[in-house]
Amino acid sequence: MNAIYWGAVLPILYAIVVAPHALIGRPDIPRTAIRRTLDGKWNNAEDLASYIIKYWMAFAYPVTSWKKQRNSVILYLTSFFLGTVYFFEELFVAGTVMFTAGYALYHMSLRVDRPRSVYANQELREDTECEFARREWELAAMSIIAFSDLYPDDKPSKDSSNQVLEDADVKLLLAKHRYDNGASWL
Repeated sequence: MNAIYWGAVLPILYAIVVAPHALIGRPDIPRTAIRRTLDGKWNNAEDLASYIIKYWMAFAYPVTSWKKQRNSVILYLTSFFLGTVYFFEELFVAGTVMFTAGYALYHMSLRVDRPRSVYANQELREDTECEFARREWELAAMSIIAFSDLYPDDKPSKDSSNQVLEDADVKLLLAKHRYDNGASWL
């Protein structure tokens, strides 16, 4: 009789255990410390600090963030499907719970690997007509590098930063926004 609910266990658990950490995005470092650290090398430190805090989980776990994104996509699709099935079976409370879990997992899938997804998106990189899209691509690229400034001894973030540093477009951004020998305005 309860077998119809077994499919809901994994999406609900994932939404309860993993999604809050991804959606809330509480950084290990206070915002003022992030800003102060980035001020010495970046002329857009406030924008970078905001972007890093918003997508903290993606930066903190660069090796597994794409897996969490994939899991979230699979589980939110499963949740929406089960919610629809429950509504057709007239199990309205279970359907509502599944739609709620699906909604949380959907938002998690958008945030958990956002900087790398945006950076890898060729359309956003080349979009010159939409200033917002190009600006987000620039912030994603710069924030991957800036995060390695926050944790210089963290090998996964350093490897990720080194990959981004090889990009010619990013080198132009760095010339405009980053000062390797300290900020000239300090």
